[in-house]
Amino acid sequence: MTMTKKTMKVCTKCGTKTKHFYSMKRTHCIECERKDARYRMASLENRARGAFRHANRKAEQFGVTNDLTYDDVMYLFKLAGGRCAYTGRFSNDLSLEHVIPMSAGGANTISNIIVVDISVNRMKNDRSFLEFIETKYNPYDVAPLVKLLAARGNRDYAGLYDELYEFQREECNAWYRRLMDKQKQAAV
Repeated sequence: MTMTKKTMKVCTKCGTKTKHFYSMKRTHCIECERKDARYRMASLENRARGAFRHANRKAEQFGVTNDLTYDDVMYLFKLAGGRCAYTGRFSNDLSLEHVIPMSAGGANTISNIIVVDISVNRMKNDRSFLEFIETKYNPYDVAPLVKLLAARGNRDYAGLYDELYEFQREECNAWYRRLMDKQKQAAV
């Protein structure tokens, strides 16, 4: 059994002479390849692709309408310009936010999606869009977001707002019923 000795080689990217290559057939050193991989992973296209795959998996899991395309997601990410739709701040960690959560029957369509910071998306969780905006942010921020969604879905602003309000009311009623059932069970 012969041992092969790693020989020194010059990285074509950074120009340093090193023996740290994933394979001697490669032209870039390990450090340069890692930097390239970090850059690729942070690219808009890669983030959009990951968000698209995640949304499709969730739509399949919940069995909701799914007509979202990768082009739709890229369009939304480019339209967002790196800003969270809820906070207006720039973010490197953007994700797709379903206004009506898929767990509550919301569709995986372009008219039900906005782009938000991933931490804000986690904070909203499965809450109603209107409830989240009105409790966490300025209630006057609701109108521009509803207008944006109405325009995307080619829908009437007032009709969409009524639909979101009705969804919030149903969610609150369901929560209240669950609370009352728990209290009844505890009393028995």
